[in-house]
Amino acid sequence: MGDAFGAIRAVARAELRVGWRATLLMGLVFGLVAGIVLGGIGLAGRTATAYPRLVEAVHLDDARALVAADQPQLAAAVPSLPAVAQARTDETWIAQLDGPALRFVSIGAPTTAHEALVDPVIIDGRAPARDAPDEIIISEPLAQSSGLGIGATLTLGMLTLDQVSKFDVGFGPPAGPTTSVRVVGIARMPSWGGALANVQAGPAFAAKFLPDIVGYSIYVRFTADADAAQRFSAAFARTAAVVDQISPSVVSQYLPHTVELPSATVDPSVRAAEQVLVGGLILFVVVLALGGLQVLGQTMLRHHGTRGGTQRVESALGMRASERTAARALAAAGAAVVAGIVAGGAALASGWLEPLGSQARFEPAPGFRPAWALAVLGAIGTAVVFVLVVAAAAAIAGRRRAAVVPPVRAAAINPFRRWPAAVLGMRLAMHGRLGRGGVPAVATVVAASLAMAGVVAAVAFGASLQRLVDTPARYGQAADLTIVDAREHDIGRIVADPRVAALDVGAAGTAELADGEYIEVASRDVRKGHMPIAVAGGRMPAADDEVAVGPRLASRLGVDVGDTLEVRRVHGGTIALRIVGKAVLISQNHSGIGDGAVVTPGVMRAVTPGQPLYDATVLAAPGTADALFAELSQGLEVFQRTVPTAVGNLADLVTLPELLALVLAVVAGSGLVHALLTSGRRHAREVAVLSVLGATPGQVRATLAVMAATTVLPALVVGVPLGLGAARVLWWQLATATGVAGDLAVPGRLLVVIVPAVLAGALLLSLAPAARAARTPPAVALATG
Repeated sequence: MGDAFGAIRAVARAELRVGWRATLLMGLVFGLVAGIVLGGIGLAGRTATAYPRLVEAVHLDDARALVAADQPQLAAAVPSLPAVAQARTDETWIAQLDGPALRFVSIGAPTTAHEALVDPVIIDGRAPARDAPDEIIISEPLAQSSGLGIGATLTLGMLTLDQVSKFDVGFGPPAGPTTSVRVVGIARMPSWGGALANVQAGPAFAAKFLPDIVGYSIYVRFTADADAAQRFSAAFARTAAVVDQISPSVVSQYLPHTVELPSATVDPSVRAAEQVLVGGLILFVVVLALGGLQVLGQTMLRHHGTRGGTQRVESALGMRASERTAARALAAAGAAVVAGIVAGGAALASGWLEPLGSQARFEPAPGFRPAWALAVLGAIGTAVVFVLVVAAAAAIAGRRRAAVVPPVRAAAINPFRRWPAAVLGMRLAMHGRLGRGGVPAVATVVAASLAMAGVVAAVAFGASLQRLVDTPARYGQAADLTIVDAREHDIGRIVADPRVAALDVGAAGTAELADGEYIEVASRDVRKGHMPIAVAGGRMPAADDEVAVGPRLASRLGVDVGDTLEVRRVHGGTIALRIVGKAVLISQNHSGIGDGAVVTPGVMRAVTPGQPLYDATVLAAPGTADALFAELSQGLEVFQRTVPTAVGNLADLVTLPELLALVLAVVAGSGLVHALLTSGRRHAREVAVLSVLGATPGQVRATLAVMAATTVLPALVVGVPLGLGAARVLWWQLATATGVAGDLAVPGRLLVVIVPAVLAGALLLSLAPAARAARTPPAVALATG
């Protein structure tokens, strides 16, 4: 045993003296690659956990409701309803902003202290002081859309409850008090809107303006019961119905008694964007890891293969194969430690990377977030893998190998007999290995096919993303301007304006299906021109028995074009609506895309109780949108086209498919180039046999060219359609979750170029081993092969 250990140490010292520089260099390179892989894993973890970590950090409520100020008894009853473990009630106001454009904001403020229930994360500045009535924080989306920052001063004119009830008919200047407030912080939440106002003030503000409130924002934490949400929602609906009979609200059309469930409902677009980002990172990590292992393995095979004679001498002296392998693994231990240190350091440094794309908006703690466990375990794993790969390469190089020569009859290489080069090239590619002791040819073909599929899928997916971002009609925002609470006398004046190319009057409300489920419904009344509306299959409704549903609603209900929706009428009975299309529209009631249904104006009046919300969407003549907005916004609440949050999330992904395609192309291309080049070198003995049997240099070049083409062609034939199919499935899933059209943008021009380019590149690469074979005498190749 002692002699064996001594021999292992002696051989290890000899290996270090001869090849320590090459081994150390590979340790540095492999450590860097492993560090990038570990950093990618850490970034994927931070990206995937951003949203749930923000939910935990803000103590997100389980349910929330908005109650009108003239129904305080309903607000007071909420804490005692079934399944309520904790409740918090804030006062809310609606104020008009003083400025050149007509704008309204909602404001929320607590009157009492609260713990662990709806605490927005302050990402810039600070929270309002409890005794400062002139300090506010604003939501991150409001800060981004309005350009407001820390220190900005706003002049607010408070609306009365009576004025809020007249939004659809108009009212004069704000009848409540006027005040100035200063922005002291910008806050982050999983979502804003509804009961959670985009402007939040402190208790001093609430005390000062308590007589002017227009409603109550109520936040609820449930008990641990499994049916808590259902019990609370049902009890709230019953209580609200009783209160409505005793004391109906003057703003009931604007404040319906609905319960939001923020903890139980995650925007599908958020989850879809997270899955795409994390999936892309995982694919990047896997490709890079496989590429790094391939480079390390092939380099170590070449390194130990050049010293195969040394192992034969050691074998003759009595060393077993396991001892020879252990000696070379011991020699690589120092380089393995270096690789581990480099990988661990890179993994630790990746803690500075914020979550990718849209998920960065949900990071509750921006800045350095070190992943110590990943760095330590990754460093150890990198060192172990390095040693294992070196040992495996040494073991393979130390085995005796026999030349693999395809069985070829002398007559087969006769230049006048049926393309012998093609036959021999295919036999070398399909039945041999890419070098003795190397990777089987079928494995290289499979890897190339998967890489090609990945490149095509990434490019097609990226093209679909870019088309969505560049085409507002595809996400329901074809109009240049949207006028909120549009009134008929204003609409008539706008229609007559020659700068208006198209105008639709929209109505939005809530309808009840026959099974009791509520859905958002909208109608479009065309007043001028044609407003582009994306239809993801089918068409828009034209008759009173037809309906077009949004892609997300269709997915949620499990319906498709040709099916029927049974909707309750306001005055009793139901109406059967045949689904004739999938329309991509954004509802006024929320920012979701494709969550509602589109009906004709006649059906809209029949199935929606109360007063619908009206708007007017305007498509301006080219070059006139800004001037039209400046004029109309002086007296109307007008908004220019905005990118919905769901589409903004996807816009952040546009560069990811391009990066993935580039990484896949580089890593897979490098592996394929190496395989094609080394295959010619390692088949030098077979080529020499062919030359001895009478093959001409032209036939040798043709044989190697056919061998290269046989390796590449299956990757193109299989990889391109496989990639398009994968992209179509992925895009359909993402588009359905987002609510936009799900048809794939096929990059036709790229496909026309990529197939001949890859094939031409393989043929050019085959010239290198052919030239080497021409320069090497057959006797030398047979002697050294």
